[in-house]
Amino acid sequence: MNKFPISLIFLALLSACAPKEYFRTNITETPCKLTQTNSCDTANLVVSKEDDFKLGFVEIDDQGQFYDNAQVDALIKLLKTERQQQYVTIYVHGWHHNASDNDFNVRRFKERLKETKQQNPDYNVTGIYVGWRGETLDLPWLRLLTFWDRKVVSEEVGRNSLLDFLLRVESIVKAEGSSNKLLTIGHSLGASVIFNSLHQVLLQRLAQPENAELRSGFGDLVVLVNPAFEAIRFAAIREAAQRHNREYTFSDRQNPLLIIATSEADSITKDSFAFSRKLTAMFEQHRAITPDKNTAQSNNTLSEWELDTTAVGHFNQFITHRLEANASPPGANFACSSTVGWLSNAVARQKYLQLGKGEPATGEGWDTGNGHETASLFQDSSKMELRHLKNSASYDPYWVMQTDKSIIPNHAFINQKHLWCFIDQTMKQAMPDSAGVKRL
Repeated sequence: MNKFPISLIFLALLSACAPKEYFRTNITETPCKLTQTNSCDTANLVVSKEDDFKLGFVEIDDQGQFYDNAQVDALIKLLKTERQQQYVTIYVHGWHHNASDNDFNVRRFKERLKETKQQNPDYNVTGIYVGWRGETLDLPWLRLLTFWDRKVVSEEVGRNSLLDFLLRVESIVKAEGSSNKLLTIGHSLGASVIFNSLHQVLLQRLAQPENAELRSGFGDLVVLVNPAFEAIRFAAIREAAQRHNREYTFSDRQNPLLIIATSEADSITKDSFAFSRKLTAMFEQHRAITPDKNTAQSNNTLSEWELDTTAVGHFNQFITHRLEANASPPGANFACSSTVGWLSNAVARQKYLQLGKGEPATGEGWDTGNGHETASLFQDSSKMELRHLKNSASYDPYWVMQTDKSIIPNHAFINQKHLWCFIDQTMKQAMPDSAGVKRL
């Protein structure tokens, strides 16, 4: 039997199973009013009067170009016309997701914006949902085969039009003297999108100017959750941060700028990612890297093979912090209060303890406390505890944070209130000085 027609039939079946690519086709500059009877499922701009937030969508194709620049123009105009102080959250989804109104990430992001407004009642809350084709096949038994194709596309999405858009948003929201907040979050392959887009920006703002001034990142904070990219791609920022601290020392007013948060229970990035990456990297050349003799990790030779085949959040020599929740109250009773100054208080407390022991007062190894051994610096009912693992300077603003399964139980993230609570804590911490940081 001729196999050629069979191949054509198979390809046709796959094409028929391919999900829709572009969802927000009703593009206007006037937000659609979200109600119980009006879902605004194709609108590029949405406003919820009941929950008091706005939401804008931009969608990007596999080549990293916006499907329709009118989405971008409408959203930029919306941000420019806002006259009150803003809290803007940018979210980039990961594998298997898109900008459909039925997508769980879209639904949960709306709920998150509602919670953001409750936590920040004095701010006008706006969400920016960056959609891309995280799914290429609807058939359950074929979906798992698309990971590496989507990983390559996530790198392409981050390389092209997205960076210009992100910088335009930042220039508006974080204008000089502004009290606005800008939080950027990417999950899984969405974290790869964000890191590809912002990597050079973060590196440049860390390295320049060559002085002891506070470092700036992008917006107020970038959070990458269970990121699906290799540790070797983070190595340049890691090295530059160590060099900066050696030459100038990070200021005790320095806020976190980038948090890479990975669950120890995330088998997707810990096991599946590593296995697949080893298959693709086996014919590449790798060598041992000896760190600068003046760095804190100078005795630890790094393996390029391990760097290139391990997801960044599971590379032990890069992990700088650990976050745990020592209690798990029911969601309805989950109080998430934010405490300004918890980081500086934690470092100060550690320096005091070090001086008492006759040790150098570096502040490294600080601990927010869990309410038992040490007074907790977090005022939340889950009794979260963040520990610095002495694998970076005490005020190094580039964190690779491991979480236990009570914070993030698996690869999923967007519905995990523990981590959102910690992000709220960190955004509160970041506010006192962030408006005064100069950006290149």
